[in-house]
Amino acid sequence: MGIVLISCNSNSRNEKSDVDIKDSSITNSINVAQVKFDLNGTWGLTDYFDTIVANKELAKYRLQTPTWFGIILDIENDSLKSFGSIENDEYLIESKSDTLTTLTSKVSGDKWFLILKEPELKLTQYPNSKRVDTVVYTFRKRDDLSCFSKENKDFFIIGNNVTDYFNKQLFEGKYINKETNHEMVFGVNGQLIGIDGFESYKVRNYFGTLHMHKNLDVITFKNKKNKEYKQYNWVFSDDELILTEFIYEKITHDGKTYDGDHLILGKEKIKLKKH
Repeated sequence: MGIVLISCNSNSRNEKSDVDIKDSSITNSINVAQVKFDLNGTWGLTDYFDTIVANKELAKYRLQTPTWFGIILDIENDSLKSFGSIENDEYLIESKSDTLTTLTSKVSGDKWFLILKEPELKLTQYPNSKRVDTVVYTFRKRDDLSCFSKENKDFFIIGNNVTDYFNKQLFEGKYINKETNHEMVFGVNGQLIGIDGFESYKVRNYFGTLHMHKNLDVITFKNKKNKEYKQYNWVFSDDELILTEFIYEKITHDGKTYDGDHLILGKEKIKLKKH
């Protein structure tokens, strides 16, 4: 009889435990369903950050109008701060609506709807805009970019952070010079090893409005001690990184030749293979 009683009591406890688990599961499901999507945090423009890294091109994608006013969005409660390559701004948002707010570019005059489409934000241009852009742009949560604007909101500091990001994502690593067979290293924090006379590198982020390179991708090698520098156009092709020097465009006037305001590609090339 003792065995039967123990057996029955054991089964009874198991059945009660199963019921408790089921009730708990139902309660948790209800609670999860009631949780509102959290907008707070840092959002990065996917068509900028992700596209540049994936395609290994930068200048081409900085021409997208939203990059001028909103490569990063910081949302806190009903406040939104936008940071672009030319302008920054602040907005109030309507978190109870799918259309959160309207972003405006002071440079182009365009207006854009910012729409919540969980788990992303979508940016679409106002209808009947003068400069028509049919692309639907995407922002996604980027905790890794939160320090870009929260530690220091200075425009130039944000620009430097963007440069450091692309230094790391595009270049950082070891390469072999295909002509000399010497090693070249694009190190952390912009350190450069293997190029005589230069000790650091910096990818041009194309912030601001002064652009002398005819929208070609630019990397600058620097020597901090003597303040010398040299600029190269960079192109990734399969497993190669091809660097081509920039030289000043020559302008001839009244029989005299001068350096122009723009830079063009010269003849010197460095071909590197990553390893």
